[in-house]
Amino acid sequence: MSKNPRNFRQASRLIVSVEGETVAAIDSLMKDGRNHRHRNRSEFVRLAIERELRRCQDDDFLTSTRAEG
Repeated sequence: MSKNPRNFRQASRLIVSVEGETVAAIDSLMKDGRNHRHRNRSEFVRLAIERELRRCQDDDFLTSTRAEG
């Protein structure tokens, strides 16, 4: 799912609103310079969305499997 955002063929812009406290926490992580794969806030948010999508898909699969069994 995750790719270089500069090479997206069908990129879409998404505008989100978050608490200032959340933005400050992201900025703090980026200033720390350790243990992160993102270069900016938008990359952080993109990766977080992708991670959540994978988690939700895994949860849905486990839930539907249990209901069938």
